[in-house]
Amino acid sequence: RNIPADYRDEWTQAMAEKKIEEAPGTFSVVIFRIGREWLALPTRLLAEVIRPERFHTLPHRKSPVLLGIVHVHGEIQLCVSFHRLLEIDTPGDEADPHTHKRMIVVDRDGEKWVFPVNDILGIFRVDPGQFQNVPVTVAMAQSAFTQDLFRWKDINVALLDAELLFFHLSRNVQ
Repeated sequence: RNIPADYRDEWTQAMAEKKIEEAPGTFSVVIFRIGREWLALPTRLLAEVIRPERFHTLPHRKSPVLLGIVHVHGEIQLCVSFHRLLEIDTPGDEADPHTHKRMIVVDRDGEKWVFPVNDILGIFRVDPGQFQNVPVTVAMAQSAFTQDLFRWKDINVALLDAELLFFHLSRNVQ
């Protein structure tokens, strides 16, 4: 059968476009927002993104980082507050799931954590050549967990140090 008239033109244009080559060493990150801060974690840690769920508090727990437990596909997971751990100012009541658009489930060597976020930008590849040094004023505050800073489109994003972050989560929950 005959091909549509615009089919050949469309594919000719697609094949003629210059391909963007990624620099060696690029890696994938998921970019999300908590409060006004844009943060990123390596995509290898991302298990899934879920709808905001109401978490159930645990009695006799005094850690401000541990929000409680949440059901994820029939499993009970710990729900933690990155905004409290990272000391990020966030408007609204964290106990209200409607103040968050999503919850992110991360998995590090079988250890799962769930945390609420205000927004998710998506998954992107980042070139380490884009990284900027963390300013001393930032490194002393909440971003002691910041490994690097980079710019994505017109936003500044802090790449979190996953090892340090999970170490402190475990320590705060015990």
